Amino acid sequence: MIFERFIVDALRVAVVLGLALAAMVLLRRRAPAARRIVLATALAGALVMPFVSAVAPSWRLPSPVATVGLGARELAERLVEGNAAPASGPSVAATVKTSALSVTVSATPHIDWRAVIAVVWALGALLVLARLAVGLVRSRAMVRRATPARQWSVAVERAEQTTGLRADVRVTDAVGVPAVTGMVRPVVLVPRASDSWDDERRHAVLLHELAHVRQMDCLVHFVAQLACAIHWFDPLVWIAARRLRFERELAADDAVLAAGARASHYAEDLLAIASTTCAAGEVPSGALGMGERSHLAARITAIVSADRVRRSLTRVHAAALFGACALLVVAVACTTPTAGGPGAAPSAAAPMAEMQAPTAQSTVRPALQKIVEEELDRTLAETRAEAAAILVLDPSTGEILADAGKQHGVPTDVAVRSAYVAASTIKAVVLAAALDEGVVSPDERIDCEHGAWKYPDGKVLQDHDSFGVLTIPEMMAASSNVGFAKVQDRLGGQRLGRWLRAFHFGEVLPVDGSNPGSIPERIEDHSFAGGLVALGEGMTASPLHIAAAYAALANGGEYVTPTRTHRSDPAPRERLMKTETAREVVQTLESVVYAERATGGLARVEGVRVAGKTGTGVWDLPGGDEAYYSTFVGLVPSTATRFVILVGVDQAKGDDLSGGTIAAPVFARVATRALAAK
Repeated sequence: MIFERFIVDALRVAVVLGLALAAMVLLRRRAPAARRIVLATALAGALVMPFVSAVAPSWRLPSPVATVGLGARELAERLVEGNAAPASGPSVAATVKTSALSVTVSATPHIDWRAVIAVVWALGALLVLARLAVGLVRSRAMVRRATPARQWSVAVERAEQTTGLRADVRVTDAVGVPAVTGMVRPVVLVPRASDSWDDERRHAVLLHELAHVRQMDCLVHFVAQLACAIHWFDPLVWIAARRLRFERELAADDAVLAAGARASHYAEDLLAIASTTCAAGEVPSGALGMGERSHLAARITAIVSADRVRRSLTRVHAAALFGACALLVVAVACTTPTAGGPGAAPSAAAPMAEMQAPTAQSTVRPALQKIVEEELDRTLAETRAEAAAILVLDPSTGEILADAGKQHGVPTDVAVRSAYVAASTIKAVVLAAALDEGVVSPDERIDCEHGAWKYPDGKVLQDHDSFGVLTIPEMMAASSNVGFAKVQDRLGGQRLGRWLRAFHFGEVLPVDGSNPGSIPERIEDHSFAGGLVALGEGMTASPLHIAAAYAALANGGEYVTPTRTHRSDPAPRERLMKTETAREVVQTLESVVYAERATGGLARVEGVRVAGKTGTGVWDLPGGDEAYYSTFVGLVPSTATRFVILVGVDQAKGDDLSGGTIAAPVFARVATRALAAK
């Protein structure tokens, strides 16, 4: 999600810089000082855009393309199947983790293009920053080694009287042309050759350099270089920075002419000064040189032109222009593209109010929507998560009664548009398949191998605790990975895959183009990879898919496709399992909330029975940090269910980030309020 946010900010920066460069045409007959302010503000806006967009309110701008938030899907797809590396390439070590699983396996190499792009961007930014840092260090070193320019005393006194600014002038052999450096204490550096200049040329040089000081061009140059470092991949930032250098020199030249210098004499002085530039005396990037040759011809033409506007901006006009440009930057920073156009599906960034505003046909209940939005905000504030979603379904009709989600503080349809590691919530589906296929019985006891089960190929599956022989409800309550891997081993990969497809995992649901997630095309029998799928770590699904699966259990084994629109006829039902199978699974899910080893005890609701399942997915972010997806999905009441409620929290902060700790309490609050709502 950080990657998507960076892309959006880069697009915003491109818009700001594009507008600033277009303004150069509109302002071509205005003073260079005006164009300089526009460019400087745009480059400063490019630098602070991520911060402004993060804190400013969000405005929506229709766009023809819907943006889909993938959540953790790409990271989940890194899960591997085999221990042996294929003959075509080498193998690398990888670690797969869940709240109750920690194993080390070998995987074929996988290119994480986001990580590659991040590394390339970082290298480019470091190169630009290194150049700037070297330039600043060289400039300060020049200042330390330079000596006071005593021959310039007359010119200095005269320039100070003209401008009202203090001039610190020093002579150095390190530059071939005059330059100014220093953001806090500006210093004018002049070459040793200036000893032969007359006072008029020295006066013109000081007027030029002090114009840079008055305009704080050293600080503006530093900000522009930082913007170039952050957005080095964007050609517009380099074009804008180059144009800014040109406009600031024109503005300084105009200041010299406005002080009374003759245009022809100043042009001759500028040509003479520029002709002394040599490779040994180049001005470093930490200073502003007066005689940059790339702009010299255009500057001379502008100096001697008789019809150019040269008047400087008043403080009021400059402040007004800066304010207008800053407001434009903020407006662009607040603008977020959303899907638009006839028939376009809402994008991941579309406001929930737009997607779910109650209408005559909408299934959203305003009272429930208000509840979930309030609880979502509370959850995000308490957990400091990157994203979260709360979804409420009516299992009998498939109607989405409430749906609230946010990513990075922006209202987003996370439940429909994002896919996450399914984690342990999928164990209810695995149990339903095994019971209905007759490979396990409800009263069976399974040896959980004291928390570690070794496959024939040497891979070891581990639990978060040491469990011995457990009943099926005890396995579900403790969320034993070993126990459910053994259940899947009996079920087999082909049957597990058929059951997952029967529950519509991996399919796009007809709800605003929901994210289908992914399941393996083929699940191997009696394999570590098959065990991972049975634990929800080898597949991804949107929160909506998970909630719909649990709604089928609440419906006695009949699947009802979710909808946002009221159905005029009874909801079509699809029989997935025997009624007694669904009833047995729901009773088993009650143990998750009420058993001795319950992982979902915090989901209890006073006065009613709850059935549900916790889930905690863990994966590695670029840079080595771990990210958690904490979820709880439950039925309330567990019999004659009124609501299926799912809470998913992405990348919460804290010590215990399990679904039972992060999501289960939110479920309890939402369920309590939903049952009391009218």
